[in-house]
Amino acid sequence: MEKFLINNFNISASDAQLFSDSFERINLMKGEKFITYGKVSNRVGFVEKGLLKCTLIGSEKSVVDDFAFENQFVANYYSFLKQEKSNKEIVCLQDSVLRIITRKKLEELSKYPFIEQIARQVSEQLFITTSKKLEDIRLLSAEERYLKLVKIDKRITDKIPQYEIASFLNVSPETVSRIRKKIALGS
Repeated sequence: MEKFLINNFNISASDAQLFSDSFERINLMKGEKFITYGKVSNRVGFVEKGLLKCTLIGSEKSVVDDFAFENQFVANYYSFLKQEKSNKEIVCLQDSVLRIITRKKLEELSKYPFIEQIARQVSEQLFITTSKKLEDIRLLSAEERYLKLVKIDKRITDKIPQYEIASFLNVSPETVSRIRKKIALGS
């Protein structure tokens, strides 16, 4: 985690160690929830090992909003910032190891300038990611969105069930199946 912090946030090794030491390591089993729908989110996780699925839950339907891969932060950032009940559920798709930090611990660390720098950069990255995702939904075909997802990690098709990939891409499972067949045939 320290290496990730140094490389991605341009902070000193001592600041990275201080921040990293503030996290607690937890093990979660496949199917276990990291964030529970309807509860205020008071923690942020860093995925050391494993894969998590973020699902937006509405009154009429639920959709896969995102996946959290190794060396990524995971949270319901909106619930965390606004201290409102989570409209998301974050569940492990495989046994996972996370480093977590609580809101209280982050507030205690806020006296260090590098924390503000990290928070700003994380907020900016979340904004960019969300904006790009909305742009992709509007401008890219389902096949282009699928290929973009697979580019993140070529093992995605082995790790994530087809129906969840379809939900994330906002298409039917049959569409994902057709895309996979087309790619396999090299068309």
